[in-house]
Amino acid sequence: MIIDFHSHILPEFDDGAENSKIALAMLKKSRAQGVDTVVSTSHCYPYTSHDVDKFLEDRAAAYRRLMKAAEGEDIPDIIPACELHLTCDLTGIGGIEDLCVGKTNYILIEMPVRKWTDDIIDYVYKLSISGLKPIIVHDERNIGQPKEMLEALHSLDILIQINSGSFGMPVYKKFIDRMMKEKLVHLVGTDMHNLSSRPPDMDKGRKNIIKRYGTDCWEYLMGNAEQILNGGGIHYHDMRGFRKKTLFGRHG
Repeated sequence: MIIDFHSHILPEFDDGAENSKIALAMLKKSRAQGVDTVVSTSHCYPYTSHDVDKFLEDRAAAYRRLMKAAEGEDIPDIIPACELHLTCDLTGIGGIEDLCVGKTNYILIEMPVRKWTDDIIDYVYKLSISGLKPIIVHDERNIGQPKEMLEALHSLDILIQINSGSFGMPVYKKFIDRMMKEKLVHLVGTDMHNLSSRPPDMDKGRKNIIKRYGTDCWEYLMGNAEQILNGGGIHYHDMRGFRKKTLFGRHG
């Protein structure tokens, strides 16, 4: 099973699909690449419980628009979730648990672009002990953060998602290699927004992952996603590290 764990496919909602026609085309292209399930992770910027309620209301409306457009079409299954921006101590906001992935207790978190300080790490820690399971989205984008802040984040009880397109980008190769080796990459998603600049590219990601880390790595990442959606979760003892292949096909 192929699961895309990060996408912006709901029409007329955030900075993703501009309309239902484009959203449907994105999903059909994903299907053509073998994707079975897409986790829909529209941006959410919560400061109060009202923000959460409004997000859920608007998300439901966008989902209805998409389902109407998709009647009779062969598209992947869609799992509701969000990309929750770490704006503050989220544990103090009512309804945060309703933003989790499907019926799980896993929640996708987008880290701030600004330079991290201890309070940012503390916000993630509080989430991790609140009963929720944070998943840090496209962690490779945090490459410019202070080393001590990244190490503090990675030491927490969290999971990490990397964008499929990033596996082929030279700027991220060494960072992802280290993360892979240290058992710090657990999920992959396209982060698709449209059909041009940020299209569905899971097939490209799959090829790059297999070429650099092996088929076992790809199967591990997809297996993690399936376990989460099935309610099983990922435990520390199940996490695996992978090394890049050498010129002779061995892992270095």
